[in-house]
Amino acid sequence: MRKRLFRAAALAILAGLVVAFLFAVPLMGQLYTDETQKRLDTALSLVCGYSLPEGSQPYQRLAEDAAGRLEGEGLRITLIAEDGTVLGDSEADPAQMGSHAARPEVEQALRTGQGSDIRRSDTTGEREMYRAVVQSMPDGSRVVFRASLSLAGEGQMQATLWGCGLIGIFMGLIVALVAAHYSAGRMVRPLQELTAAARRIAEGEPGVRVAAAPDEMGELSQAFNRMSEQLAAAHTELKYNSERLAGLLQGMDDGVIALDAEGRITLLTRRAQELLGAVPAAASRLTECGGNYLAVQGLLDRAAREGEPVRDTLVLAGPPERILQAYAARVNETREGGALAVLSDVTRIRKLEIMRSEFVANVTHELKTPLTSIRGYIELLKSGPRDEETARSFYEIIEIEAERLQKLTDDILQLSEIESGARDPENETAGIRETAERIAESLRPEAEERGVSFRIEAEPGLRVGASPRRLHQLLKNLMENGMKYNRPGGTVTVTAAKERGVAVIRVADTGIGIPAEHLDRIFERFYRVDKGRSRAQGGTGLGLSIVKHIVSLYGGDIQVESEVGSGTTFTVRLPL
Repeated sequence: MRKRLFRAAALAILAGLVVAFLFAVPLMGQLYTDETQKRLDTALSLVCGYSLPEGSQPYQRLAEDAAGRLEGEGLRITLIAEDGTVLGDSEADPAQMGSHAARPEVEQALRTGQGSDIRRSDTTGEREMYRAVVQSMPDGSRVVFRASLSLAGEGQMQATLWGCGLIGIFMGLIVALVAAHYSAGRMVRPLQELTAAARRIAEGEPGVRVAAAPDEMGELSQAFNRMSEQLAAAHTELKYNSERLAGLLQGMDDGVIALDAEGRITLLTRRAQELLGAVPAAASRLTECGGNYLAVQGLLDRAAREGEPVRDTLVLAGPPERILQAYAARVNETREGGALAVLSDVTRIRKLEIMRSEFVANVTHELKTPLTSIRGYIELLKSGPRDEETARSFYEIIEIEAERLQKLTDDILQLSEIESGARDPENETAGIRETAERIAESLRPEAEERGVSFRIEAEPGLRVGASPRRLHQLLKNLMENGMKYNRPGGTVTVTAAKERGVAVIRVADTGIGIPAEHLDRIFERFYRVDKGRSRAQGGTGLGLSIVKHIVSLYGGDIQVESEVGSGTTFTVRLPL
């Protein structure tokens, strides 16, 4: 831009100098002509005031005398009679000169009193200016007094003007070019600063300012600074909103994937990567990510074909196995367009639905068995008279099944209460040793019948942050299982100690043990290792599930170790 300004300024200056010179030359010529005319008029007024000499050839002597007096002026004086005869001339012999009656200035003077003309003289051969006036003589005749002056000086002057003018133009052009270069630099510098500032803003640097000059460029600079401030404020707000939106999207429990109109990934949240798997660093499209991402791309393609959002379930093999509820749609609200996919992990919900279905089926089965037994024995009693011993036997069986039904109902209610997340009042604690001793005392009669003994080796005074009722449920289920699935002469040992800021409770028995293939499932509802033996022992299949839920309720964990024929150890960790 600086070069263009410099060239434009140089051309404008050169054109101005040339035009000025072209106007100046004829103007100077006109001034020279006007000055010559004034000199001639002055000379004529002087000559007309001279007296006509006496003697022979008075007009010749008058012409020569006048020219002599005006010698410094370089004038030629000619006196012409009314009929055109030359009466006297300061530079030529009148006798040798022809009639001047046809001379324009003479004709004009005789007609109007004065005349003028510019032409090449027949006598001198030079270009001259002629001025003539009519003067009345004492004898009554009229004589034309003519003065002439060579215009050769005008040509010299013009030649000088052309030379000086060209030199002036050249020198002026040099000075003007230097000034134009400097001025162009001053004019362009603010524009260069504005350009550099605009480039910095375009590269993402907000709030760039430029120095304001006290001229029109200063107004532009001030306007630019205001615009920069507004852009900076808008950039800050946009960045805040963008970061806020990104934070919201990244914080969502659902995975979000956004694509542009070309299918390139513009947003892939951490949750989406957790659900679908890590993305290769160089991948920019879902097809380049492979694996589970291809299924999402298939849903987006389907949404594009059908022209409406698509909802479907994706089952990912894993590990771990996941079930995703996917929503895929094309985004047409913006000019650029694109696509959006939202992924919700419904694995836990589906598993809970399956567990609920299984739970309902198991509860129905568990309730149906004792009810069927009770109903059968009642029908037998109603069918006819029985001896007292048989009737008593039937009543005892009905009572046992009713107790079993009651225990099953109680366990279901307990499990439902625990699963609801209803915790007991805060700041409650329970003593482990005292609770274990009370449970052992309540189970002692049955334990003695089975030939099983309890050993309580918990640290005195050790307490956990749980309600006494929940701790009692937890320990009773573990201790009762240890007693029921033990062998004659066996023991159930309860230990408790403080380890690394938590209470570690171990319930170990010397019973029959649990096969390794069952260890992962023993905490499931209604799961029994030996269904026949469990029912014979009066178990409902919910005890260990209740234990697991109580431990989870208080933020603890439970582990089990078992060896068939050697016994089982349950290790529970609860916060103090």
